[in-house]
Amino acid sequence: MTTPSESNEKPSRYVRVWKQLNAEEVKKHILYIDDFYGTCGNCKKLGLNYLADKSCPECKTTFLYLATHAKNVDVSKILNRMQKEGITAQLIEREDFEKSSARDAVKDLFKT
Repeated sequence: MTTPSESNEKPSRYVRVWKQLNAEEVKKHILYIDDFYGTCGNCKKLGLNYLADKSCPECKTTFLYLATHAKNVDVSKILNRMQKEGITAQLIEREDFEKSSARDAVKDLFKT
């Protein structure tokens, strides 16, 4: 096996990718994380470990998405941990998701 420097490949980097998601579906399968521990977005169970808990022990929802407020270096650390542990969930920007969810909630208030 060759290293990137031996094969003249440039090292890969993490980049943000914009993707349209159904907010209601994401809410059912999201784990909100802060460092190692988080909260189930479906049933609000606390103290879950995103490295160990692939699903919620309380409501049994499978975590397809992880959301964090972490920035830059911390996000890179989380992504590296996810890759090392073979976690296939998608990491999303928590602030973006919360803003989107808030807009949806406001729209629902004014439905007739």
